[in-house]
Amino acid sequence: MDLSTFIVWIERKPSFSGDTIAGHRDFISQLKENGLLVFAGPFSDQTGGAYVIKATSLESVKSLIGNDPMNNEDCIYEVKEWNYSS
Repeated sequence: MDLSTFIVWIERKPSFSGDTIAGHRDFISQLKENGLLVFAGPFSDQTGGAYVIKATSLESVKSLIGNDPMNNEDCIYEVKEWNYSS
């Protein structure tokens, strides 16, 4: 099964309270345990963050991130397939 790379970009809205950060971190840990997470981290200006994951399709990523507790009305999530080169 071929896996593609996707970047999940998260932007916090002014209404962001931080109540979901612990659940979000648990979600990221689960991605890592399942071998899907490439890397993740917050932006230094505290406006959001991003994570890079491996998945079979854009649709599967969108379904997966629906389980991220921080993916609610307080944040904007954007997902793109990422054809990066090293």
